[in-house]
Amino acid sequence: MTIEFDTSEVDRLAVDLSRAEGRLRTRAGQVLYVGANKIKRGMRDDARGHNFLSGLPMPVSYDKLGQFDYEIGFDKEGQGNLAAIAAFGTPRSAPVMDHTAALRRETPIIVEKLGDAAEDSVLGTDAS
Repeated sequence: MTIEFDTSEVDRLAVDLSRAEGRLRTRAGQVLYVGANKIKRGMRDDARGHNFLSGLPMPVSYDKLGQFDYEIGFDKEGQGNLAAIAAFGTPRSAPVMDHTAALRRETPIIVEKLGDAAEDSVLGTDAS
């Protein structure tokens, strides 16, 4: 008695999973790029409205340090030099802004989108 198994679907799955890492790297890069821009815009919005620091929102930018690494913050120019005082205060004055609020707002969204990207990458779908 001979038993035969059709493994063609398993073979196709193995090939598809071998491509998952590349798909995930592409999707994760896109998710983090969008997230970095939203955090930058959020920091600018959060820095608006201070009587003595009206130019503070302008020097917010980000640098891409690697495929998945972004550094977001105030440039050391103009009123951006005063960002540390606005964020941390001085011995005689309290902080006037929360420089981490935009990051805290965007982090759960980024985590959810990265999870969706991982699921789509493993399943081989292109849905967003």
